[in-house]
Amino acid sequence: MTQTPGLFIVTPGRRALVAALIVNLVAIGPLFLTGAMSVQIARDFGTHATTVGALAAAFALSTTLSTAFAGRNVRRFGIQRSMRVSSVVAIISLTGAALSPNTLLLAVALVIGGMGNALAQPAGNALVASQVSQRRFGLGFAIKQSAIPLATTLSGLAVPLIAVTIGWRFAYASAAVVALLTVFLAPKDQQRNVGRTEATVPRKQVVPLWIYALGIGLIVAAATSIGTLGTAGGVAVDLSESTAGYLVAAGGFAGLTIRLFAGWCADRYTFDAMYGIVVLAVLGGLGWIAMGTQAVTMFIIGLIVANAFGWGWPGLQHLSIARRFPTSTAAASGISQTGVSAGLLIGPLVLALLARNSGWASAWFTAAGCAFLGAAIIFWVSYRLPPEEPRPQTG
Repeated sequence: MTQTPGLFIVTPGRRALVAALIVNLVAIGPLFLTGAMSVQIARDFGTHATTVGALAAAFALSTTLSTAFAGRNVRRFGIQRSMRVSSVVAIISLTGAALSPNTLLLAVALVIGGMGNALAQPAGNALVASQVSQRRFGLGFAIKQSAIPLATTLSGLAVPLIAVTIGWRFAYASAAVVALLTVFLAPKDQQRNVGRTEATVPRKQVVPLWIYALGIGLIVAAATSIGTLGTAGGVAVDLSESTAGYLVAAGGFAGLTIRLFAGWCADRYTFDAMYGIVVLAVLGGLGWIAMGTQAVTMFIIGLIVANAFGWGWPGLQHLSIARRFPTSTAAASGISQTGVSAGLLIGPLVLALLARNSGWASAWFTAAGCAFLGAAIIFWVSYRLPPEEPRPQTG
């Protein structure tokens, strides 16, 4: 019988998880910091908060255009080098954002950050798939994908603790210092899981995988609204800036909890991870409907529910890719992550425009519709992708 390492023993798999989580956290940081601090940034730049929120589209566009290429080339670059480069790019982006004198240069900094994020995501997936025990894939990918709810939580806390007190630029600068510490965090490239390679996606699976990416993108278009527009939306229903920031942070913590619980369940119970995505997306959609009522209490409840469930599925997304594409995890992740980055592009841009021109209720109801449609697409395409590898039995 295989012994389980003690909780505080640093195993290669645990080190890989920590590296993947933190590198992905700093890579996505510029996006969520900008969204959370949009009210303060807009005040300094003399523009509307939704305009700053829409700048997230610059980050997402850059990621969208870079992710598939980055995913295909992780094998050539090497996992360690890919993660180091993504951290360096994050440092440049965060420093540029802290020093930006106007929205144009802030957008440039976010474009740079998007390229780093495009490399960090598939590299992190390949690292987890190669070094974490396959019996722990569910929790492993859930921990790795905790970067986004952690980014949401930390960005929300940055509003009352930093942006409102000493200035929003210090939040970017602090994140840049953290990014500097992650440059040498990634472990050396090693293949610990026998039978897992990093080849290209089989030709006949490319189209269904892109359809899957479309469904994921629609759900992300809804989900990213919390991190990029949640604070401004809270202010719109008469919450204070600090209270809105704390609420977004609470939503991020709720999302983190659901991600970890979903991963824990995936390691212990047999179910198709794509079905789990569908269920969580539908539940999240109900949260956006509640936010759309614009009643303060319903908005608060809805934001927590939308973030908890609407952002609770990405660990299952990457778990499903790892189980369905054991010989091409990074390349397949590059395609599915293109859907994620496309959602990051479409969501903040479209929802910010709706909020400004048609009202916040329209934005939140549209987010709910995106979540429901994305869930339907994923349910349909799940029958057209390879079946998941059998869940390894725990020892």
